[in-house]
Amino acid sequence: MNKSRVETFSDGVFAIAITLLVLTIAEPSNYNRLANQLGQRWPDLAAYVVTFLVIGIMWLNHHTIFRYLGSVDRRLIYLNLFLLMTIAFLPYPTGIFGRALAHGRGATTAAVFYSVTMFLNACCWAGLWLHASRGRRLLVPQFPEGNRRKMAIMFTGGTGAYAIAIGIAFVNAFACLAFHGALAIYYALDPLSRGAEREMGGDGDLAGEVET
Repeated sequence: MNKSRVETFSDGVFAIAITLLVLTIAEPSNYNRLANQLGQRWPDLAAYVVTFLVIGIMWLNHHTIFRYLGSVDRRLIYLNLFLLMTIAFLPYPTGIFGRALAHGRGATTAAVFYSVTMFLNACCWAGLWLHASRGRRLLVPQFPEGNRRKMAIMFTGGTGAYAIAIGIAFVNAFACLAFHGALAIYYALDPLSRGAEREMGGDGDLAGEVET
């Protein structure tokens, strides 16, 4: 197995997860009042949009990280599998979150459940990067040393941000959803990766074989 095969498998999981999100939007139960029924589903749509953006940005950042890797080892593959497990799971808490907001019942529990899932996902991202970057064991030689440390701080700090989201969930479920949307926008900007791209001159994609 080489790096490209791991990326191809990962892309498939991302694609399936982001496609399954549409199933989290409940179908109307009364077509005689269709406009009203669709209007009542705006929380489902909001949860769908936020999570769609989250998964899309995760896919982009996953591609970026693997571009910085010169090779992959077994431990990184296992860490990547744990990461993909949390991503494939996201449609489930998304559906519960949206419907709880729409019904006005269980919203706090649903928001906590969603945020805990995102926290575990953040832990997987941090573990993946820390393993790959520690001692530069899997990084391409061109990757800037200063960015290695900064990205380690960013990934570990991300777990703290999602821990804050859990706290917000206990206060207000709608504010929690908005907070997750704001985090998605932050990671979409991704200034550290863009800086690393510039310093590397766009030449960081080196395929490598698994190291046992």
